[in-house]
Amino acid sequence: MISFDYYCIETWQLYELLHYIKDHHIKLWHLTYKNDLYYFYIPIYQRYLIREINVCYISTIGLFKYLLLFIKPLNMIGLISFIGMILICHHLILNIEVIGIVPDTNTEIYQTLYDEGIMPYTFLKDYEELNDILSLLKNTFSNDIEYINLYQTGSVLYVEYTKRQQDTVAENDYRNIYASKDGLIAYFDIDSGFIEVDINDYVVKGDLLVNNEIISTTNETKIIPVKGHVYAYTYNDYEQSIDNHNQDYADAFYELLLKIRSKIPTDAIIDKENVLQINKTSSTITLKMHYTLLEDIGTKET
Repeated sequence: MISFDYYCIETWQLYELLHYIKDHHIKLWHLTYKNDLYYFYIPIYQRYLIREINVCYISTIGLFKYLLLFIKPLNMIGLISFIGMILICHHLILNIEVIGIVPDTNTEIYQTLYDEGIMPYTFLKDYEELNDILSLLKNTFSNDIEYINLYQTGSVLYVEYTKRQQDTVAENDYRNIYASKDGLIAYFDIDSGFIEVDINDYVVKGDLLVNNEIISTTNETKIIPVKGHVYAYTYNDYEQSIDNHNQDYADAFYELLLKIRSKIPTDAIIDKENVLQINKTSSTITLKMHYTLLEDIGTKET
């Protein structure tokens, strides 16, 4: 948008003005006559030419008029401060939101974050820092939370979790323990029950791990309570994709890695972590990871 200076001259100066404008190739706009004066506009970039003759400057219109307001020292300080504040706020956490249904757990999560120096008006975290915070929350609330994820949207840090379902079975639980997934038996933590498999056995989902039946010395079958855990190494492949916005390759990798790690059960321990493939197309970036996890694969069934 072109800005213009607004001038006026007396009637007797008109001929001189027109002659001067023609010789210097000045653009004249909206020449009007009013109260014995001629009024006209000149593009602002030609003001240095028009000032060589005797004309009366009135005002400036257009975008440049507003830019001139900031040239004053106080206005410049205010403008610079405003721009600086915007740039700083763009890199700050302005709010933290915990999405969950347990008020006490929400409060404890807020307190844990504050204890780690994560609070409003601190700097946004990179993906490595977010992963460390996610691991901390998983370990701290493993007994209360089934699933937890941590992510940033704009200047807001979100913590989202689901409550762990509490075991409501009676104290004397006679149900057998079966494998909830395929895995290689690592060790047992059994208080009661007959173990049907050995360490380093490979089991598949549905296999009987701990039985509620034992044979006495008199060859009688007795039913006993079953209590404990069976830990095994499980082998899992995860895949996650994000939209390709030509972001930094390392940032995209850590963002995908964080999303994948959020899918890992909170009570599982990562034994091995391997990159299978990272694929980049014009629209998406996809990461495939393999995990060897140490986890409790026992589940109670009748």
